Amino acid sequence: MGADGITDDDLTNLGVKILERYGSTSRGLLVPAASLSLYSALVRERLSAGFWNEIVGRQEILFIFKLPDGTVREVALSEATSSEIAALCSSLNGDPIEQTSNLPRYLSGNPLYGELIAAFYASESS
Repeated sequence: MGADGITDDDLTNLGVKILERYGSTSRGLLVPAASLSLYSALVRERLSAGFWNEIVGRQEILFIFKLPDGTVREVALSEATSSEIAALCSSLNGDPIEQTSNLPRYLSGNPLYGELIAAFYASESS
């Protein structure tokens, strides 16, 4: 959602694979490490205001928020930033803070993230 300005061609030109579709513009993607900075720049530029994109990797979960005024905020998930991310998700999506506060559970609602979320939290605890 909020990615109307990002076409399939934009993604494939960066080497990004489209794994799944959820409606006309929501997609599950596989972003190669070599394409990550270009993909992040594309999201920052073309994401619609009032939405966010999360990039879930094995070692980092990065949220790119585009606030209603067009301001872009990038926040990597950590213990120190989880409450800020939960509040931003809640305010932009209208979900109750009680739902967004448990970010692993909130993100794992997306079936693509299950293994990556588990790997991320396993690497944090080791």
